[in-house]
Amino acid sequence: MDWIEEKTEALRIHIRNLSFRKAMLAYIFVLAVLVWGISYLTILFCWKWENSIWGKYNGIETLRHTIYQNGLHWYLQYSAFDPTDRSLFLFLDFFRVWCPFFYAFGGMVLTIFRFYRRRLALPLSLLQKSVENIRGNDLDFQITYDSRDELGQLCDSVEEMRLELIRGKEEMWRLMEQQKELNAAFAHDLRTPLTVLHGYTDFLARYIPEGKISEEKLQNTLALMSQHLKRLEEYSRTMKGIRSIDEVPFVPEKITFADLCQKVEEILFALNQVRDIQITHRASVHTGNQNIPPTCTRQKGERYSDSFSSFPLYADLGLFIEVLENLLSNAIRYATRQIEVLSDYDETYGEVTLSVRDDGCGFSEEKKKNALKPYYKEYPTDAADEHFGIGLPICKKLCRKHGGTLNIANSIQGGAVITASFSVKSLNNS
Repeated sequence: MDWIEEKTEALRIHIRNLSFRKAMLAYIFVLAVLVWGISYLTILFCWKWENSIWGKYNGIETLRHTIYQNGLHWYLQYSAFDPTDRSLFLFLDFFRVWCPFFYAFGGMVLTIFRFYRRRLALPLSLLQKSVENIRGNDLDFQITYDSRDELGQLCDSVEEMRLELIRGKEEMWRLMEQQKELNAAFAHDLRTPLTVLHGYTDFLARYIPEGKISEEKLQNTLALMSQHLKRLEEYSRTMKGIRSIDEVPFVPEKITFADLCQKVEEILFALNQVRDIQITHRASVHTGNQNIPPTCTRQKGERYSDSFSSFPLYADLGLFIEVLENLLSNAIRYATRQIEVLSDYDETYGEVTLSVRDDGCGFSEEKKKNALKPYYKEYPTDAADEHFGIGLPICKKLCRKHGGTLNIANSIQGGAVITASFSVKSLNNS
């Protein structure tokens, strides 16, 4: 029985997958066989019934018929039959002759209805509903028709079109989100550089009239401001030519850890001129066999020791500064009095770690889970808050581009601490 059921199912699937032309020929062939068979049985039945009527009138001259020819018409008269037998006999004779035509016409009507119901009704209904959904911009459906005929292939094409429309909408949404993120990032990242320039301007405006700035310090400050303006121009040019944060170019160059720390100091110096919050910086280097003590109490104008200059790094200074500025922007928003920046270079792993700690309230459990998600705000209903909620997600992407990571936590001393790492190994040694 299992073998018979298996063969029957295979035959049913084969018939269901036939093309319309082959399926119609199969339907017509089956109809012809059925019409021939039923007609043959009907003719035999009528013939036997007619013979039974003849048998009732055996032994006498039961039939007299006069044939009148009038064009193409023939008339028969059965005067010996009683009216009932004569009517029945004539009906059987007529039906025996014309039954194949009646069966063929009725069979064609039934075949057409059955063919429509079995092969056309379901796929046409699916296609109509799909077109209505697509017209209504509703792509949350699935069209499935288990057949390989023409309409089955058409249903597959419509399903592929639906999936392609979904992919197109997703791509368009992704591009819109990227553009939104890019615009927000551009606006967000301009804040701290402009604040730095503002700090240098305030510094000059405060001390030049008092004559407390030497000509050398004035030239150095103007040079720093020129560097920041140049970096803003390059940043604007870069952001104009890209479509997403992921396309921000990564261009590492050979610098020293002392150069890196000096850039951090320049930014913190400017920010300390315009903020009530005190921002401090500590730097340290870890090697395989020694630990150079952190530098944290330098005099104004003092540069980092030559020991820091002996460690070459391969870093994209622009990405590093952008991450630093984003982290400082977040820390300034939540700090109360003090922010501490720690720069650490681990020679063994070829990694620079930048940590920014504030003395604010720290991360809540909810914010700790969602802080790295784009556009997350802990208090989204605060209309006065101009925070975009993209600073940390941008930092995460930039750290990843630089071969590092971004981690957030609460400091044991209180407040939040955000740690960004950067791989600064040579490309030939990475």
